[in-house]
Amino acid sequence: MSEFYSEKLKQGISLLYFRNAPEQYSGGVQAIEQAAYEGEPDAYYFLACDLIRGEKDEAKEEKKAAELFKTGIGLGSDLCVLGAKRSGVLEGEIKDAMRRPLADSFEAVKERAQDEDAIAQYEIGLFYYGQDVSVLQKPKTQEEAYHNELKNAEEGLRWLRLAAHNGCVLAYEKVYHCLSKGENGILRDRDAAVAFAEEVWELVEISGEGCYNVSYDYGELKNYEQQRLWAERGAKKGDAACFNSLGLLYLNGYGTKEDDEKAYRNFCEADARGNKFGSYNLGRCCYRGWGVPKDPDQAFGYFLKSAKQDHAGAMEYVAHYYFEGTSSVSQDFLKCREWSEKALSQGKISAKYYLGYCYLNGVGGCEKNYPLAHRYFADCSATRNHNQGNAYRALGSIHEKALGVPVNLNKAVYYYEKASHHGCEQAKEDLTRFKKNLFGNWKRTGNRKED
Repeated sequence: MSEFYSEKLKQGISLLYFRNAPEQYSGGVQAIEQAAYEGEPDAYYFLACDLIRGEKDEAKEEKKAAELFKTGIGLGSDLCVLGAKRSGVLEGEIKDAMRRPLADSFEAVKERAQDEDAIAQYEIGLFYYGQDVSVLQKPKTQEEAYHNELKNAEEGLRWLRLAAHNGCVLAYEKVYHCLSKGENGILRDRDAAVAFAEEVWELVEISGEGCYNVSYDYGELKNYEQQRLWAERGAKKGDAACFNSLGLLYLNGYGTKEDDEKAYRNFCEADARGNKFGSYNLGRCCYRGWGVPKDPDQAFGYFLKSAKQDHAGAMEYVAHYYFEGTSSVSQDFLKCREWSEKALSQGKISAKYYLGYCYLNGVGGCEKNYPLAHRYFADCSATRNHNQGNAYRALGSIHEKALGVPVNLNKAVYYYEKASHHGCEQAKEDLTRFKKNLFGNWKRTGNRKED
C-alpha cells in the first residue's frame, strides 16, 4: 500500500479498512479528510465510500458522495471512477470529469490490485461481484450473458479473498457473508465459510460480531468445539452474543463439560451488554436454579427486561407470571393477555393457552367466547410445547362441561388422557372421575370437583 498512498492517507485507510476499532473510526476519517485537503485524489474515494456505507440519509449522503467522486475523478483518481460507477452516479457532470475511458480506469485499478494493493483488490472484487464490469463485456447471446454473471461473481469473490488475505476487513466480511448465506449465484456453503475464516484468522482483524457469525455456523455444522473456540474469541472482544453462545454451550455440555455456573456467568456478561438472549437465559437460570439458587422473583425481572426487547420466549414467561401470580407479581389477566398476544405475534404458539383461558372465562378484558377459546386450545395442543398438556385438559373440560359444545364424555376422557400423557398431573386426577359403562361409553363417578 505504501507506493500508492501518502502516509496521512495510509493512516486513515488503516483505521477504516484494516481495523475493527469503532472508537478510532472518526480519527481515520479525519486523516483521510486531511489527505483530501492536501489534494490527494484517492482520498475522495474513501470519503465518498464512507458516506455511502453510513446510510444515515440515503438521498442526502448519495448527493454528497457524488460530489466527492466528481472531485476525485477530476483530480485523476481511477478508484473514484469505479466507485462512482458502482454507486450509480457516473453520469452527467461526473462522467464528464473523467480523464480517460472507464475501461482504462478499470485496467489501472486492476494493475494496482495485481501489485498487492488490498484496496484496489477490494474495489476490483466489488466491481466484478456487483456485475458492474458487465458494461465492459459484450456478450453475443443471453446464455453468454448469464454465464458471464456467474463468472463475474466468482471472479469478484477471488479478488475479495485476496484483499482479505492482505488484511482488508471489509473484504473478509463480504466473502464470509456470501459463503455463509449464499448470494449472487453462489450457493451457501457453511463449510467453505468457516474454512475461510480459519484461513485468514491471523491475517485480518475479525470483529467480535464476525467471531459470533463463525461460531454460529460451526454450531449449525454441529462442530461444537470450534463453535466454543470462536465464541471465546468473540467474548474476548466483548461481543455480547458470543457470551450468550458460551453460556448455552456450557449449559448443554456441547463442545465442553456441562457447567451451569459457567453458563450463568456468561449469561450475566451477555445481559450486562444488553443482549436480550442473555437476559432471557439468565432468567431461565434463576427460574430453574441453574448455576444459581432458584429465585423466581429475580427471574421475572430478567424475563421482563428481555420481553421488552421483543424476545418471544421471555414474553411468554412474563404472561405465565401474570397468569399464575407469585409473591411479588400479582395475578393480572389483562397483562397476561397483552403479553400473550405479543408472544403469539412473534410465533410463540404456547401463548395460545393463556388466550384460550381468558376467552373461556371472560377475564383479561375479554368477553366469554367459547368457540374462540376452543380454537386457541386446539391450536396449542396441536404443537409440541410446554402448555400442550394444559391445552388438552382445557379441551377435556370444555366437552365435559358443555361449554359451547354438547356434553361428550368420551371426548372429554380422550382429551384428559392426552393431557395426562403430556405430563399434566391435574388431568390424571380428572380421569379418576370416570369409568366405562356396560356399553363401553364413559360416565362420571361421584361428584366432579370444580376447577
